[in-house]
Amino acid sequence: MRKGNVLAALMVFLLLVPAAVYGARFSEPEELDRLVRKISERQSKDMKTFEKKTRAYFFEEQKPETIAAVIKQVAPGEAITVIVLSNLSKKPAQEIIAMKKAGKTWQEIADNNSVKLKAVVKDVKDFRLGIG
Repeated sequence: MRKGNVLAALMVFLLLVPAAVYGARFSEPEELDRLVRKISERQSKDMKTFEKKTRAYFFEEQKPETIAAVIKQVAPGEAITVIVLSNLSKKPAQEIIAMKKAGKTWQEIADNNSVKLKAVVKDVKDFRLGIG
């Protein structure tokens, strides 16, 4: 009987742990906010290098002068999110910045531009991994 209890407890543990880990994942808005903060914290120490990395990463999608203008207006993590949203929505980066400065959340900006926040999170993560 004792082995049966141990086995039952082990089975419950094995079934509940994955559910608890899955439940601990961030929602997309939370994940994006976390990425924006991390990029801003890390990259704001050397803005010249950050600008070079950003230009190199987005060289096909955005003009260098657009990237420079975005970086001058917002923090590094927000700059990447603005550029990604601009790329995905085909809207000018200045429109995205205006929406953010008007107090809209990233979710609202994505929704207003028919972009899935999941795609924004993926592209921002890819950028973060790509620049090291």
